[in-house]
Amino acid sequence: MLVSPSIISAKLYDLQGEIGQCEDAGASSFHLDVMDGHFVPNLTIGPDFVKAVKHSSHVPLETHLMIERPDKYYRSFVEAGSDVLMVHYESPIDLGTLFHKMDQEGIRRGLVVNPETNISEVEDLIPGCHSLLIMSVHPGFSGQKFITDSLRKIREARKFIDSNAPDTLLEIDGGINLETGKLCAEAGVDVLISASYIFGNDIGKSIGYLKALGKH
Repeated sequence: MLVSPSIISAKLYDLQGEIGQCEDAGASSFHLDVMDGHFVPNLTIGPDFVKAVKHSSHVPLETHLMIERPDKYYRSFVEAGSDVLMVHYESPIDLGTLFHKMDQEGIRRGLVVNPETNISEVEDLIPGCHSLLIMSVHPGFSGQKFITDSLRKIREARKFIDSNAPDTLLEIDGGINLETGKLCAEAGVDVLISASYIFGNDIGKSIGYLKALGKH
């Protein structure tokens, strides 16, 4: 199982140390939540923070743009060091146009869907994506309870990806711990994104437990 620690829950005063612990434990990437206070009711990081994480890390950075205008700001996050930009289907922009621009510019892109969005609504946008991220909580705050209907969506997405977009990774984010991670692994995800479970416990052990869920 691939594990992507969500930096939103890391101790900022020891960011470099915690990034190192995650990498030593085998983190496959880091997940960076960008929130603008409009698209979601919280404010977090900008390009400068991405640059700081890039300086300390040796694995890919997936930047999750929970912002109203990803079309306006995406380049600044690429310039800051993002390796993949994750964009919400629910963003109030023309996603097809943005994805076409990103493809032309050689930017790897991911598609994110909120809990209320069905996989059938986004199937035409999945091929060509580096990843499809299913939100298993309502985006905005860490530490929320896992929405169990997400398991149905994982199975549905798994079936579609296997048939139509085999290079696309299937990711899950929200309320992921050992128990929910196991259910998601059984349903077919490739990547578990976890925040408070990893950074609120022993980092190395938590990542190790999640990684082991991929062994069948």
